[in-house]
Amino acid sequence: MIKDSNLCMGCMNEKDYEGPCKLCGYSDDDLCIPTYLLPKTFLNERYIVGKLISYNGEGAVYIGYDTVTSTKITIKEFMPDTLCARKKGEMEITVNADNSALYKTYMSEFADLHRSLMKLRGMAHIQTVIDVFYENGTCYAVSEFINGISLKTYLGNSGGSLSWEQVKELFPPILTTLSLIHAGGIIHRGISPQTIFVTDKMELKLACFCISAGRTTNTEIACEIFSGYAAPEQYTNEVNGTWTDVYGISAVLYKVLTGTAPAEAIARTSGNMLEPAMINRNIPHNVSKVIMAGMRLPTDKRIRSITEFVDRLFAPPKAIGEGPGIVMSKKEERILEKKEKERLKTLAVLILVGAGLILFAIAFALTLSGVCAPAEPHGGYSSSSQHGSPPSSVTSSSSGESSGGSENTESSDGENSSDSESSSSTSEEPTADIYVPDFTDAIYELAVSRYNGIFVFIPNYVYSDEYSAGVMFEQSIEEGTMVSRGAQIKVKVSKGPIAVALPDYTGKTASEYTEELSRLNIKYEVYYDYDDYSVPSGYVIYCSKQIGDTVIVETERAETVYVYIAW
Repeated sequence: MIKDSNLCMGCMNEKDYEGPCKLCGYSDDDLCIPTYLLPKTFLNERYIVGKLISYNGEGAVYIGYDTVTSTKITIKEFMPDTLCARKKGEMEITVNADNSALYKTYMSEFADLHRSLMKLRGMAHIQTVIDVFYENGTCYAVSEFINGISLKTYLGNSGGSLSWEQVKELFPPILTTLSLIHAGGIIHRGISPQTIFVTDKMELKLACFCISAGRTTNTEIACEIFSGYAAPEQYTNEVNGTWTDVYGISAVLYKVLTGTAPAEAIARTSGNMLEPAMINRNIPHNVSKVIMAGMRLPTDKRIRSITEFVDRLFAPPKAIGEGPGIVMSKKEERILEKKEKERLKTLAVLILVGAGLILFAIAFALTLSGVCAPAEPHGGYSSSSQHGSPPSSVTSSSSGESSGGSENTESSDGENSSDSESSSSTSEEPTADIYVPDFTDAIYELAVSRYNGIFVFIPNYVYSDEYSAGVMFEQSIEEGTMVSRGAQIKVKVSKGPIAVALPDYTGKTASEYTEELSRLNIKYEVYYDYDDYSVPSGYVIYCSKQIGDTVIVETERAETVYVYIAW
């Protein structure tokens, strides 16, 4: 059925004049692909179909208009062209006789996928599915229209890449949402700059979900593989899982941070792709490592879940003070200031010692050259004459009477120290001894960076209820001990408390609450449940533990909290 309308079929804005649209340039005279729905087709007595936006092996996507809500939408039509066809001028789809059973199987999977997504409509960072219905011998999924541009276009408008600081602002919400999607049993398999959109509110949305057969090779429908972003198992019969999307989002971050698209998985060998930090040295080292761990080719060696990926990606990097990714509390800032003062004091002492050694070396050199010749016999005679010995016997007296009275030490010390100092200034000056600071309450990662090349830290990570995670509280060498540069110091580093209190979830969305659980190192699993509508969709209803209950987070005995979200 065709429905007359004064809307532009290219952008769904009102158009009360003839000719091309002044907003998007679309004209009703534009040619259409005959195998797809014609513009102005009316579906389910509610939706107006506009121009074709895209199509792949699974089907087609059109811009559309919802006459009930008077809003712009997108309409996805299941139409795998290897299994079915549409004759020109007809709306009904004709299924190939030999593929009828397979067509129905895939169509059922298509409907189930989008019904599952429709239940996740409270999540702000995926394209919301509004309706699923059958018509014309096929299935349709109606979704919100995203006001924005693809991440690919956004990167092109931003010089090709983004900084780590920008990534930290943009990506956490969509990563949390992706983790929740996985908890619901949905795998995307097509995460790429083309399927992530940047909205007019500067938020990321994941779109373009597809049935599994449409994103893996060797199936009966044409697969849509995003080169460089598809995991290697999508090219084989190997099992796909959450790790498949870990590869995809890692590849996206690779592109976003470096401006360079990663190599196609099937063309890679284990060491033929540069790490992000090798391309852009402003990328934190730990971030670069995590991205590469998320893109490992063997699935058993790759990061397995988005939760693990997020934990590792946003862990404090090994950088000094203001390095990217470090968020310090007031207490940590005070510790940092204290350690900075200690470092400056140590540096000042080293400078003074160095200056003294230089002055001594100059004086000694002048003595050897004869400039100070008159002073040496005077000093020697003065020392030896106190014992009634001639100047010529000073050396023998010094060596033969080293255990004598205090009068004899002046000459002995004077000459021996000259030799030792001269030797020290030529062979040991670069490895001057250093006092060991007090590392109690110091942040381990910061200390490692600050004292790089001065001390070698050997950490022992233990749980502690007294010290925050990442803070040192014991050291094998006491404060104030003089050691050589490169000395090894064993330190205890806190892994945080063994148990924490379950935070309040009242009035929090799934993403907000799971982010808080992750910060507290609490393991969790997300489930969806029907409620009496007292809790809005997408918000936490209840947990397997009561608010304030103790949750063990110690790795060996960690408890899992089950979080239930309202549909």
